[in-house]
Amino acid sequence: MNITWLLEQGPCRDFAAGEEIPCSAGADNGNKAMYILLSGSVEAIDKNASGTAPGGAFVIAPGDVFGGREYFIGACDFTYIASGDVTVYLLTKESFDELSWSHPEVLFEILRSAYSMPVLSKTQAAAKSVPQTAVPKPAAVSKPAPAAVQKPTPQAAVPKPVPHAAAKPTPPAAAPKPAPPAAAVQKPMPQAGGEISGGIFPAGHMQYENTGLTFNDKLIFPKEYKCPYCSKPFQDYRVFRTKLFEAQPMRYDLRRIFRDFHVEWFDVLTCSNCLFSTFHNYFTEPKPLRKTEIEGGLNAARATVHMDTSSVRDINYVFTSHYLALLCAAAYPTMSRQISAKLWGNLSWLYEDVADNNMEKMAAQKAADAYERVYTESRLTPVQEQITCLSIAGMQHRAGIDKHLRKFLFTVKTQKMGDKLYAKLAEDFMYELKIAQEEE
Repeated sequence: MNITWLLEQGPCRDFAAGEEIPCSAGADNGNKAMYILLSGSVEAIDKNASGTAPGGAFVIAPGDVFGGREYFIGACDFTYIASGDVTVYLLTKESFDELSWSHPEVLFEILRSAYSMPVLSKTQAAAKSVPQTAVPKPAAVSKPAPAAVQKPTPQAAVPKPVPHAAAKPTPPAAAPKPAPPAAAVQKPMPQAGGEISGGIFPAGHMQYENTGLTFNDKLIFPKEYKCPYCSKPFQDYRVFRTKLFEAQPMRYDLRRIFRDFHVEWFDVLTCSNCLFSTFHNYFTEPKPLRKTEIEGGLNAARATVHMDTSSVRDINYVFTSHYLALLCAAAYPTMSRQISAKLWGNLSWLYEDVADNNMEKMAAQKAADAYERVYTESRLTPVQEQITCLSIAGMQHRAGIDKHLRKFLFTVKTQKMGDKLYAKLAEDFMYELKIAQEEE
């Protein structure tokens, strides 16, 4: 079970020391969830037959799955208390369904772990045995092999347009019929090769061409989503991420480049009804929204943005969806910094794909600044700190800003509780910078 991957994918939640982690039982409970512990430790207290007085206990370690009995059979055998600050991955009905489509091998590993033997705490191991049906002991955590860092090179081409809403699947009988796009959403008005800055776009943004590109449309499947903003259904696509094949090792700026596919094209979804845009996983795992924070801006965007969500998905559609998502990031006050940082990073890569060097550097600097705010203003786990510092260093390098770059790389390399993969990436990046400096 790859803890790093789960941290990046989410949905995750933090609990403070002494806080009880809820495991609601009952088949009719819509909020029930089971968990995978990503960092810290949790004490599981076994209740007695009456369900009130504490009995035995065992310790849950990172990588362990717990809450499975509550989730599947409605048992109420244990109370789960955070021994320190912890981060958990939430497996809900929505994320369960999503994993069954996109990562069935991960779901299989989780389910296998959910029915393994638990680990007894040292104080209880000699005094009392824990029932075999208690919370599980998972399989060993798998980690990707270290990858060599490569210097940034522009990709040869950007994928050709992919049908955005063709071949829609027949929805189930109980599912609501997708509403038509709002009247304000109009067909695109291209300005061939001209600058289209203004409104949601920054100065210097252009209309870009999709020339000589290939795109493997067998790596996507149609899916109906429900918009968390307007609550209406709409059609889009989902990526078969387990079928993606990496064309080269993970890059110094954490970009993963796949053969015949650009994942950035499907990172962000746009509701065809109201133009609300954000990362795809926030549609499948909705987060609390403050609609009033973006209501005015989104209304203005609907009046000015020309985006045909029923037409082809081309590079200009992808740029528009990302800039709409930047506008909508304010609806997630506790996550707006992280969302904005990731979006600006994606935009830097997209500008690289269309060979717009000036806009690539602009977006990279925005991303570096946003990631630095995440680093200084957020509580991060050791692995999250490594990822954030690597992102800062990578985006600073892309923007041509090297003032604090090595400091962040050194933090990644020396993080004792971090992931060796990211430590190796930082070490390789530092070596590449040293060689480049010597050649100057």
